[in-house]
Amino acid sequence: MEQRVIWDHLESAGAEHLTLKKLTNHMEVRGTVLLVDQGVPHHLTYDLKLGLDWKTKKVKIYQEQETEPFVVQAEKQDKWWVNGRYDENLDGATNVDLTITPFSNTLPINRVTWHRGERRTFKMVFVDVLRKEVFPLLQVYTYLGDNDGYRIFQYRCRDYETALVIDAEGWVVEYPGAFERKALLTTGDRNVGKQPQPLLANAPSSSGGFY
Repeated sequence: MEQRVIWDHLESAGAEHLTLKKLTNHMEVRGTVLLVDQGVPHHLTYDLKLGLDWKTKKVKIYQEQETEPFVVQAEKQDKWWVNGRYDENLDGATNVDLTITPFSNTLPINRVTWHRGERRTFKMVFVDVLRKEVFPLLQVYTYLGDNDGYRIFQYRCRDYETALVIDAEGWVVEYPGAFERKALLTTGDRNVGKQPQPLLANAPSSSGGFY
């Protein structure tokens, strides 16, 4: 199965096109991102290899005019290497969080089964893609309930808090002030996935940027 998604980037001018392929033993993701950071345009591509359990195995990040990718890779027992160097601070993390994409939120959400009111804390490998900074970060998700057929999750990271609109497959539909899904297409389907009216106009936000 193959799925394609397009998101608008709201905080900075830009957009993302993502393709996910579910294969026999793993999943492959490629995202292409156009964005503006402090007045500078960027064109970035990332390749992500996932297990069928949605755990990150490897991510390669490519920037224009760079000959080698930036690589973050997980080995057995959730140990991590950054550009070939082992980083013990990342031990125990199960997924990456790339600053440039809302797909990062899909990974922990799809790792587990959720019940209304349930709260879970995840240790993530946070990757500031533009600055090539990598460090561990705790993130908290709470499943608040449903709205118009979509799931609503409270998302907390450090002093940042917001609410996310998530569809039944774990895709981010609305991330207030940051990302908005414009289209979803699954191989074999002729119809673009349903896009809701904004549900979170009054969602909590933070002036500290998003993670």
